[in-house]
Amino acid sequence: MKSQHYLLALGFLFSMNLLAQDGVPRGPYNIRDGAVIDGVVIKDEVPIRSKIEYEHVRLADYVWSKRVFSRIDSREKMNHYLFMPYDNFLQEWKPPTSVDEIDKKDWVKHDDRLSLWTIIFRHIMLGDLTVYEVSGKDFTALEDGYSFKYPIVKPSRDAYFTNGVYRKEINKKLSFGGPGEPWSIEGDDENATATILQREDDNESFEDWYNRLTTKGVAPDFDPAYFGPLTRIQDRNILKTQYEATKAGIALKRPDVVQFISSQSITAFNIKEDWFFDKERSMLDRRIIAIAPVGRVKPLEKEEGASGTEVTDDGIDRFKNFVAMNRNGYLEAFSDGKFDTYAGAVQEKELFWLYFPELRDVIVNYYVYSDQSDAQ
Repeated sequence: MKSQHYLLALGFLFSMNLLAQDGVPRGPYNIRDGAVIDGVVIKDEVPIRSKIEYEHVRLADYVWSKRVFSRIDSREKMNHYLFMPYDNFLQEWKPPTSVDEIDKKDWVKHDDRLSLWTIIFRHIMLGDLTVYEVSGKDFTALEDGYSFKYPIVKPSRDAYFTNGVYRKEINKKLSFGGPGEPWSIEGDDENATATILQREDDNESFEDWYNRLTTKGVAPDFDPAYFGPLTRIQDRNILKTQYEATKAGIALKRPDVVQFISSQSITAFNIKEDWFFDKERSMLDRRIIAIAPVGRVKPLEKEEGASGTEVTDDGIDRFKNFVAMNRNGYLEAFSDGKFDTYAGAVQEKELFWLYFPELRDVIVNYYVYSDQSDAQ
């Protein structure tokens, strides 16, 4: 089925269909920093609306149905208004810790409209949307998340700001990256090799370990003075966190390197819908059931098994293998403790699934522009 049909349906829902969260503006406004208005008036006429309910269908009138999976692709020009305008995260952007921080200026968005991904990203954090994983944790090769089997359960609506476990799970769906590089300290001689820090005894406290290294050093060519930068409270606390999370004999890693996914990295939206015939209305109708943002990921690496056959891992970790599009139009991925340009093969995979009737309650409160409208 061509994407035009879905564009018409989604465009209608965008313009006609969100449960309100008190005090949180639904759409972008033309008020810049310093209360400067970009124009003649403040565009504050976006009402808080709820979706229009579907026509009720009785089981007795539900005489035929067919499940259809389709795709809205960003490479088709007529779909661009769902994927644009793009947003960007500045390097300093950190995920919000409260509702008041959801629209921090380090998240650069358009003044008048938001892309569908930007809306989804924002309202997952606000607690308006339930995220369904693409596969179960026990068998990740079977990606049947469109059946809503694997929800990330919200303890409460504001769980993203109040529950650390839930926050961590959600961040792994909205970002990509991996563990930082091993934590090393340079020697006092320019020819000396760097010393990689590690925990030597599970029973040794951080304070004892830290004091021992700064007074005695860890190698003959190691100068304890090089711990100088770590005397800052922030750096010392980071080192302490990593130390306490590491077992004996394992090198300490610097904090995880994380980059949040911006709208230009979304390549498509996969759609699950049901077509059906309603005998009471004598018409063929359709309902979108689920929608999933799609992005690029690195394919699984193949290895030689014991019998000489090729074997692969049972599933792709989107967080570690995601391939993003940066602001300069180049692909980049996480590798060896940092983000770098990527020129290898990619696959397109769903990041997660959303229940579309829930999303309808969100998108009703946002503007969308379509140059296909006869009333333009």
